[in-house]
Amino acid sequence: MTSAFRAAAAAAALAGLAACAPTQPGLPHDGTGFEGGVPFGTYTIVGFGQEAVPTRDGHVRLTPGQITGQGPCNSFTAINTLPLPQIHVSQMNWTDNPCGHKGFEARFFEALTQASEAEWTGGVLKLKSPLGWMTLERSGN
Repeated sequence: MTSAFRAAAAAAALAGLAACAPTQPGLPHDGTGFEGGVPFGTYTIVGFGQEAVPTRDGHVRLTPGQITGQGPCNSFTAINTLPLPQIHVSQMNWTDNPCGHKGFEARFFEALTQASEAEWTGGVLKLKSPLGWMTLERSGN
């Protein structure tokens, strides 16, 4: 009887430990790693459609399932429901600070909400949107 009790206790302990073990390694949230050939990290917008963005005051950070960043005056957080390189923003929230750059910033935020694809080529990230391609350069993790 004692042997059966010990065996049952050992089996229960192993089952409890197995439940704590990760089933697969998770994706990093520190801006390192890749998904679908697109590196996670922080990027600076340098072009929007046919326009250059010489002020370089728009930033995007890609992490698993999330796109965050800031425009010239406001920051944003978006949920990406598809694995990269596909993009589908299901929800995007941003601050609403007064801004003299509202024209660019509004187009930038609207283009991000409508983005459908990320492309990493030659060290440049391009985000496809019906409002035009956004061209971004890597600026950090």
